Amino acid sequence: MFLGDKGRPQKYHHIRLNYDIIIDDEKFSLQKMTQNLGFYSISFDKKIKNTQIIYYDTDKKLLTGAGLILRKKITAERTYFSLVRISSLSNIENREKKSFLGECEPQDQPSDFPVQIADEINKIFNNLFTINIVDIVKHCTPYIKVDIAGNAYKIRSGTGYEAEMSFETMTVRDLRTKRKAKVRNFSLEMEEDPDYKNERQQILDVIDRHCKELFLINRNRFEIAETAVRMPEIKVDEDGKQQKEKKKSKKELKAMFENASEEKQS
Repeated sequence: MFLGDKGRPQKYHHIRLNYDIIIDDEKFSLQKMTQNLGFYSISFDKKIKNTQIIYYDTDKKLLTGAGLILRKKITAERTYFSLVRISSLSNIENREKKSFLGECEPQDQPSDFPVQIADEINKIFNNLFTINIVDIVKHCTPYIKVDIAGNAYKIRSGTGYEAEMSFETMTVRDLRTKRKAKVRNFSLEMEEDPDYKNERQQILDVIDRHCKELFLINRNRFEIAETAVRMPEIKVDEDGKQQKEKKKSKKELKAMFENASEEKQS
């Protein structure tokens, strides 16, 4: 594992916001953004394919239980390990601290680099751990695998600011329970350059006001994936018999969408 040129720290922190897609109409959403963003241009960037993220943890979920996510991202261009620490649950735009670990081979596992990964974990947590982090890393195994496909776009303002967004289909698999799921997700990634605060806010305002079919959620990719493959809670009645979950009707789903839209307006 090594820190290549692509892994050098960026000048400004990047934030990534995820949205539930309540009504899936990519072209219509893009059209509304284009119409309401004024002196901005939205252009197709690339097809997202051959992109995979593997999340690691111990059997007892010691890392995710401590608010730490260890992941390996595999693309056509590169493969690398990174860490994400959930640092704030209240502030959606600054809830995560990310650390790039270094590039590696697609077949590499955390157990191949336990000392380097443990050192980064201790740096993130300011050496608060009194337990053997190296040993924990050695026992980390693949937990959740996410294959990502979709379309990526660039948003450019007249002042030179650039942001990225994508409509994604996430194919999720829990490697331990073998449960599978598919999730549609809209994401927006922006660099937090203080000189472009107004541009960032304008993009967020347009999506919030005009794209009611996109609903901002306070979850990262891992949390979305884990929720999608989580074992459903089994409800029982007073006699101890399992209750079947009633499927929502089209009328109920429409009401949920309208309520979500009203919440975004309030």
